[in-house]
Order: sequence, then structure tokens, then C-alpha cells
Amino acid sequence: MTLQLTQILAMIFVALLTVALPLGLMLALRRRSGKWGPFWVGVLIFVVSAMVLEQVFHTLVFMSPLGPVLQGSLLATALYGGLAAGLFEETGRLAAFRLLLRGERAPVTALAYGAGHGGVEAVLLGGLTMVNNLALAALVGGGAVTDPAVLAAAETLAATPAGMFLWAGLERCSAVALHLANSVLVFAAVRERRYGLYLLAILTHAVANFLAVMLSAAVPTAVVELAVLAWSLLTAAMAWRVYRGLPAAEQ
Repeated sequence: MTLQLTQILAMIFVALLTVALPLGLMLALRRRSGKWGPFWVGVLIFVVSAMVLEQVFHTLVFMSPLGPVLQGSLLATALYGGLAAGLFEETGRLAAFRLLLRGERAPVTALAYGAGHGGVEAVLLGGLTMVNNLALAALVGGGAVTDPAVLAAAETLAATPAGMFLWAGLERCSAVALHLANSVLVFAAVRERRYGLYLLAILTHAVANFLAVMLSAAVPTAVVELAVLAWSLLTAAMAWRVYRGLPAAEQ
């Protein structure tokens, strides 16, 4: 199994993008008085809310009588997965702004937090996947692997067009945009006691995940990613209006 140069370059590009995007955003925010503290809080909250608490919740749900019902219906799986992701991550965001960042009043705090929250997700779900793919290809190509399941995975990887890896990069960009937007919505919910914005953030998060799951079963990857990107940009537009409406004294 040998990867083509275009495949290797595409995976390297996406891996680097997932690191450069959040760091580039944070460096830009530093020029607008953004702080690293909220960035690292975003990293922490994503790991705790999405990688720990949400995964424990999923395990309990799928071990319950509800598990077979969800697994037997794509619609049910998409609805459940979207709502769970929205509830856990946006509640984590809410807790961050109410507790860990309660002394931070500047709206740029929301963007710094979003860069950390979305950035670590991009690295863990996008960047590390590409690194693992490259490592797998190197091991199999060097004859170090004989397990049939691993060899089958390597063959699937080799048959994947380079463009598919680039779509994964766009997916991470859409996700970071959504995290920035929802961070603004939840920040405003806490600072202005407009908790309907927290519910809106749960909804926008859930819809993005729902679209990704449902469309993936029916249309090409390009359509899926462009649809999710459009939804993320719409959410960002709503968040921008909220951001601009925050009191000038806090900016």
C-alpha cells in the first residue's frame, strides 16, 4: 500500500491547518487585547465537556434500552447526537463564562475562548487523524503490520482521493467558525442575562451536527461540507450582530 504524493501533501496541509488556524486567530486577537487565559479555558472546557462528560453520557445512553432505538434510526441518531453535543458543549461554555472567566468583561474574551475550544477540537479530531493516517501508511508500507483489519484500513486510506482530506480541512474551519460564534452568544447570555442566547447556541450547534449526519447518508461530501459551512456562516452573522451590540464600555 503506497500513498500518492498528493494524498500525503493534503494530509500534511490539513494537520498543519488545524494548528495554524487557532494559533493564528489567537495571535490576531492579542492585537485586540485578547488574552491567552480564555483560550486555555476553552481548551480545558472542550476536553472536559465533549471528550469526557459527553462520552460518558453516550456510553450510559447506548447501554440503556434507548440504545437500540437510537442505533436503529439515522434520524434518531442525528437528533440525539446533535442535541447532546449542543447541550454538553454549550453548557460547558456557560459554566466557563459564569465561573472560570467571570472576571473577564471584554467581549474579545468570547473570541479567545472560542479559538481555544474550537482549536483543540480541530487538532484532536482533524490534525491527529491526519497524523495517524500518515503513521499507518508508513507502518504498512514498511511491512511492520500484518493484522488483516489494519491492512484493510490502510487499503481504504490509499483509495481515498486527496480532495477528501481537504474537505476535512474545510469541515474544521466551519467548526471553528461555529465555536467562535457560539462563544459570543453564550458570553452575551451571561454578561447581559439574555439566556435565550444560550438556548440559541445549543440549537445552532445541534443543527450543524444534525445536518452533517443526515446529509452524509444522502449526498456527496462536498454538499455536506458546503451546507455545514453555510450554517456556520449564518450563525456567525447572528453572533456578529450580538457582538456589535455589546456595551461599548466593555469592549
